[in-house]
Amino acid sequence: MTGALSGGKATGAIKKAWVTAGLVACLSAAILLGVGLGAVPVRPGEVLALLFKGPVSGDPQSQVRWEILWRLRLPRVLMGSLVGFSLGMAGAVMQGLFRNPMADPYILGVSSGASLGAVTGIVFGAGRALGAWALPLPAFLGAFCAMALVYSLATWHGRTELLTLLLSGIALSSMISSGVALIMVLFRQRTEEIVFWTMGGLSRSSWNSVRVSLPYVLVLGSLTWLLSRPLDALAFGEEAAFHLGLDVEKSKRLALFIASLLTAQAVAFTGPIGFVGLVVPHAVRLVMGPAHRWLVPCSGLAGACLLVLSDLLARTLVPPAEIPVGVITAMGGAPFFLYLLFQQRKRGRGAES
Repeated sequence: MTGALSGGKATGAIKKAWVTAGLVACLSAAILLGVGLGAVPVRPGEVLALLFKGPVSGDPQSQVRWEILWRLRLPRVLMGSLVGFSLGMAGAVMQGLFRNPMADPYILGVSSGASLGAVTGIVFGAGRALGAWALPLPAFLGAFCAMALVYSLATWHGRTELLTLLLSGIALSSMISSGVALIMVLFRQRTEEIVFWTMGGLSRSSWNSVRVSLPYVLVLGSLTWLLSRPLDALAFGEEAAFHLGLDVEKSKRLALFIASLLTAQAVAFTGPIGFVGLVVPHAVRLVMGPAHRWLVPCSGLAGACLLVLSDLLARTLVPPAEIPVGVITAMGGAPFFLYLLFQQRKRGRGAES
């Protein structure tokens, strides 16, 4: 019996390793497509040659393609990968922490706080003083302040109630959203810019934003993966996790803090991009199971792949116009999520009968 169980676990681990490798391959292919396709299409072989060897000397067309790939498309695709990875991991943590597949990275008001910060930067002309950081910096500060306020409202005598945390996040999001709407009414000349930012997009991506985000995501992503065992324990409930020897409050604080920082970074550079952190962990859980040591990294990889391909559609669907990528993820994510819920409901009814 023990041998059969060990064999089953080994087979399951091998299957999950293959799925993870498949997601890495899919992300690599998505990045190659994202860099190569656009108004000036470039073949995959030429993409690799230009990126690794540089433009052909004396060939002006090769120089132009290299400029397009290196200065415009590659930082945008890499930024999409980092943002999708962050939202996928943050969504997996939030759903595990709240033990609810409807939870997403924006549930604590991080997105609303970032929107208020960015809108403030747009209206009061922070670009003159901050340059390229005119929107990311106030957006990150707004997200961080919203997270801190929600956490302080939900914590009493060192204990954080998840239900209170959820309700505080909803209330704060509503209040901040009304504040953003008021600013749009008072400063109507900036409404178009504000609306475009709140739709979410990667058009402002640059090598500077990639350089800032990459170490940030690597560090926080590693810490998120280290929280896998505490999240597995919390899946049984706080009382059961306590009896398993887990410091429940410390684990909850760490999970909330790390997931919120990942979300704040993503929203600060791209605006709120919906459904990635909601749909991706839910879909990955159906394939990989609930164990967070597989669920968290695979959600990150799947989220990165989804966002890169969504941005490719946003750039190429109705040329020369560009659709905000948040519109693409919402159009595809909402029906897919409803399909997942319907399938889960059918399986539940089948199990009952």
